[in-house]
Amino acid sequence: MIDLIIIIAYFLVMLFVGWRSRHQSAESYWVAERRYSTGRITMSLVATIFGASSTMGIIGLGYSRGLTGAWWALIGGLALIPFALLLASRVRALNVYTLPDILKRAYGETVAVPAGIMIAVAWCGVIAAQLIAGGRIVSGLFAIDFSVALLLVSVVFTLYTFWGGQLSVIRTDFWQLFLFVGGLLVTLSFLISSQCSTPALWENIPPAHWNFPVSGAFGWYEVLVFYPLIVGLPYMVGPDIYSRVLCARDNRVARRAALMASGFVIPLSFLLAFFGLMARAQFPGIPAEAALPKTLIMLIPVGLKGLIVAGFLGAIMSSADTCLISASTILTLNVIRPFFGTAEEKNLSITRATVLIMGVVSWFIASQQQGIISSLLMGYTVFVGGVVIPTLGTFLQKALKITASGALWAVIVGGGTAILGKIQGGLVMKTLLTGHGQAFLEMALGTKYLSILPIILSALILLGVSRMTRPE
Repeated sequence: MIDLIIIIAYFLVMLFVGWRSRHQSAESYWVAERRYSTGRITMSLVATIFGASSTMGIIGLGYSRGLTGAWWALIGGLALIPFALLLASRVRALNVYTLPDILKRAYGETVAVPAGIMIAVAWCGVIAAQLIAGGRIVSGLFAIDFSVALLLVSVVFTLYTFWGGQLSVIRTDFWQLFLFVGGLLVTLSFLISSQCSTPALWENIPPAHWNFPVSGAFGWYEVLVFYPLIVGLPYMVGPDIYSRVLCARDNRVARRAALMASGFVIPLSFLLAFFGLMARAQFPGIPAEAALPKTLIMLIPVGLKGLIVAGFLGAIMSSADTCLISASTILTLNVIRPFFGTAEEKNLSITRATVLIMGVVSWFIASQQQGIISSLLMGYTVFVGGVVIPTLGTFLQKALKITASGALWAVIVGGGTAILGKIQGGLVMKTLLTGHGQAFLEMALGTKYLSILPIILSALILLGVSRMTRPE
């Protein structure tokens, strides 16, 4: 009962922070007035990164395959280094509101609109993963039906984001990250102490789970190709990452914050994977994504349990709210505004409405998908296939002579291929490629390499069409 009261109190505090920030300007709602320092932006970046995938997701991967599970966030921490050194200052210097605004500056509205749609579609899957993780923690801890817990988490985080926007997100990310890291360390100490008292428990960890950087279940293709492209690229070109950088006070703050964030992400990635290993030793034979809830239920005393759960929920919500406000701002400014040409005050109201709509859509996807990593991969694949390559092209536009037509078709073909590959488990793509087409692709790429096909097509289309449409 005490734990439930603590969680309810946490939810009420989050709602109050959002409600208190409800009266603000559009500039504040979209980019928190661009006035925050290195420390705040660094903490907000780390809090954004450690959402569902980097808490329950990595713990589950650590449980099922060992230390190589750390790669899920570790690759992001490594990707932040070139982002900080090469792109962070340039992104902040553009003084835009969203990632598609960068495409708009380089290629025009015709590219920014479909890219905005692509991001909104992709980020619904990313948000859904956060909601699934929150629902699993609440349902596992309090023996509530998962659908009820999922709805509760969805309502709280959607309303909190609806009222507060970026301003409330930046204000709360530090405390949410503090609660998360503290809860992680305390829970891990309970796990380790329980195994020290019963040494035989270590035998439940398969020897291969200690292998790193590769193992039998996770090879060099995943380390060098799949993870860098599908998981790593969204850290270099991602609406949530860019939304944090755009809130920075100046270019120097943006660069330093991104570099400092990588220094937090890398050790925390290993810590979470190690948590999964310890949970495997203590509770063998349970579903991988149940490792965290099971540990909290069985090892953490009443009262402290509620505080730790609040910390993990804070980590999940700090990522979910950033994704939701970023995608909603993009949908408003880069998809709706070009068609209706609304005033700034009206755009703020529309952004709030899209927050509610995307919150409902993400909740629906979460209720159907119910897999954290699968939901994230769905979102990342669509986003990387349709948006990343044309966005990176904006920084090399003159050198590569990229045209608006090339960028437009790269968004459409790359993103469309990714969407077709995800609908009904790839049923549409398999149907379209029935016979010689599918056989040729599988022969050329191999079955497991088809997941990177949208990225390859996007790059080829970007350069090929640009060459054909380049003015003499």
